[in-house]
Amino acid sequence: MATKEVLTAAGKAAAAVAQTAAAAVAEAQARPDDVMGSSSSSSTTKNGPSIDWFVLVCNLAGGLALFMYGMGRMTFNLKAGAGELMREVLKTMCKNRVLGMFTGILVTAILSSSSAASVMLVTFVESGYITFEESIGALLGVNIGTTITVYLVAFQITKYCLAFVAMGYALFSFSPKGSRASHLGEALFGLGLLFFAIDIMGEAMRPLRHYRPFLNVLMSLDNPWMAILASTIFTLIIQSSAAVLSIVVLLAQQGFLSQPAGVAMVLGANIGTTGTALLSAFGKQKEAVRVAVAYFVLKAIGVLAIAPILDAFIYTLYAFQGKSPSYPESKAERAEVVPGVITAAHSFFNVLLALVFLPFTSWVAFFVELMVPNAPREESWNLSPISGDPANKKD
Repeated sequence: MATKEVLTAAGKAAAAVAQTAAAAVAEAQARPDDVMGSSSSSSTTKNGPSIDWFVLVCNLAGGLALFMYGMGRMTFNLKAGAGELMREVLKTMCKNRVLGMFTGILVTAILSSSSAASVMLVTFVESGYITFEESIGALLGVNIGTTITVYLVAFQITKYCLAFVAMGYALFSFSPKGSRASHLGEALFGLGLLFFAIDIMGEAMRPLRHYRPFLNVLMSLDNPWMAILASTIFTLIIQSSAAVLSIVVLLAQQGFLSQPAGVAMVLGANIGTTGTALLSAFGKQKEAVRVAVAYFVLKAIGVLAIAPILDAFIYTLYAFQGKSPSYPESKAERAEVVPGVITAAHSFFNVLLALVFLPFTSWVAFFVELMVPNAPREESWNLSPISGDPANKKD
């Protein structure tokens, strides 16, 4: 009997040890990023795990460069393959402001770049294909179309990035050079590179999850105006709101960002993306300049209206989705909740902007024309005698 009790106790002890070991292994597998990017030893500092900063910066910079290259390759080949078609569609559809908005959504979704779509509109207005007032509806559509890339990142479609690369490579390799199929294949290849770059940047940032100085910086972004400013400057520097918003979603997926900080950075990226259009309009005709200014004004008005009531805006997001407001505190909760809030905020902000301003495109055009007036005509003096001029009449 005693022997049986001893064996039972030993079995329970062995089971407890095995359970503890399994839990330790599971925890280590769940957090491989604590040592990713660090030196070979598991040394830590008072700020958290030691990090190989050279590797981290190289991975981030390389990922960002690959993102921009992939987006550029995709945009170029889509323009080459369907540029004439998009031009004809814009010329026809922009005659009606509502159809113009849907056309802007479609063009931006195809190009996956609001910057490229807005620059295209600036060019079309300067070329006389569409008028400035007709472009405003399309600009509102461009705002909505840019949300698609953010949703793709939030839904973690990046795991299929190499499939896009493989399909794109096969398509342009076995298609006649210069054909639409070839351009489509290169665009698909660029899309795969874009998603692969997002995956690289996400992995590069994992070691920062427990690095205290970095977390302190992100905590300072709970001030909405600081977050808006930081996101605006970053977007102006790299000239791509899609890249910035992808990074914001990646930060949120790591549990770095609170809801107010994430939504505020969305607002900042929406302002920063207008910088490309403003630069492209520099030195062009007044009508082209007005398109870029209108793009900035629409975004700025929206941000200035929402930033002071950011909490109410977030509450409204939940209400429209039929959900109860959530206030995540832990890193795990933020990683689960905040990415969805960011994508919803980006979409809701731009759809709201379109619904508010679409009925008043004529007023928007009038206001922008006051901001960018035509150059005053110089009066020319004709010094030759004019018949009928009292000064030239003889008595």
